[in-house]
Amino acid sequence: MARAPSIAILGAGALGSVIGAFLARAGRAVELWDINQDHLDAINTNGLVFDSPDGREVVQMPALRPEEATCTPDVIVLLTKINHSQNALETVQSHIEAGAHVLTLQNGLGNAARIFTHVPADRVLYGCTMMPGRFVAPGHVATPGRGGAEFCAMTDAGQAFAERLALEVPGFSLMLSPGTDQTIWQKAAFNCAMNACSALTRARVGELASAEGMIDLLYATSAEVVQTANAYGVPADHTQVVAQIDHALAHHLEHKASMLQDVEAARPTEIEALCGEVTRLAANTGVDAPINAALAALVRLSSKLEMQKAAA
Repeated sequence: MARAPSIAILGAGALGSVIGAFLARAGRAVELWDINQDHLDAINTNGLVFDSPDGREVVQMPALRPEEATCTPDVIVLLTKINHSQNALETVQSHIEAGAHVLTLQNGLGNAARIFTHVPADRVLYGCTMMPGRFVAPGHVATPGRGGAEFCAMTDAGQAFAERLALEVPGFSLMLSPGTDQTIWQKAAFNCAMNACSALTRARVGELASAEGMIDLLYATSAEVVQTANAYGVPADHTQVVAQIDHALAHHLEHKASMLQDVEAARPTEIEALCGEVTRLAANTGVDAPINAALAALVRLSSKLEMQKAAA
């Protein structure tokens, strides 16, 4: 039997650490690569404290800065913020040149194209995950549920490795799917609505439905994204997106959207890969996306003001 591919997670914040914990506790060869030294030190000293529906456990796995990694993994799972993709990939270029594949599970649209300049096309994999993750403290992450990710190879030549990489362990699955583009667009529709509105209102997920008209706004924002996807030939389904929104509003009440966390921390957001990218792509196909355009402009300004305030 062929050896299971070794995995490094580049960008081991909340979500990356959650996925790493699910893999490591199932005995998979996985390393966490990040630049948050406090997080790395806590994991290497005490293990990763991991809260999941199965309870609290401590998971042991290597955690190091990417430039310190000496062994080339079979695949690097890219989970940094999109703004950091280029710097992150440049840091691990020696591993890419040594043959590592790269799988992006980042938020937003156009991620495969962004990494294509750093990775040979036959070793580019792309997908997405709906699994939520929460950073509790250095060395401590949590998730309210089990989940997985869908992915596919960028080229036919990459298919053989993609088939080897597909896996299912308790709590997490990595599923090879021909419908990955549809899933990516539907997740983008969800995030354009939930992340942007949360960032602007400072509301946790459960609070988004507390004001009249907010649910209608979430649905309308996501509908523009689905219409844009359809214009590009991707069969995104708005009823599925609405179901995801409804589920989050009902079950992820205390979850704080990543874009809200970025605004509060005065960090750049991923709005350009979400509402901003939808606005640009919609314009190219004649689809009208005024809500996404408005949300993109408002989040840009809100983020800019928060960063100016933090720098003052």
